[in-house]
Amino acid sequence: MAEFVDADNAEAIIARIEHKSQKIESLLKRSKPVEALKTALEGSPPNTRDERCKSANWIVVHRALMTIKDVDGMFSSLDPEYYDILMK
Repeated sequence: MAEFVDADNAEAIIARIEHKSQKIESLLKRSKPVEALKTALEGSPPNTRDERCKSANWIVVHRALMTIKDVDGMFSSLDPEYYDILMK
């Protein structure tokens, strides 16, 4: 059975996502959208029922995805582990 995070841990997860968001913005400014997507997917929150965590993480992943113009190239450059995270 999967463990779910509690509210206190949710705050810590959101803080990590906000930090990750800053890294993603920096990568996007340097025209590195695939690296931004990888960063967005790395360390995705564990199973949580906290909608704030889910929403915050989706926002950073979506932000990175929307900058990628060559989707086929992006998929060919991703490791399979990222596919699983994207499909969750």
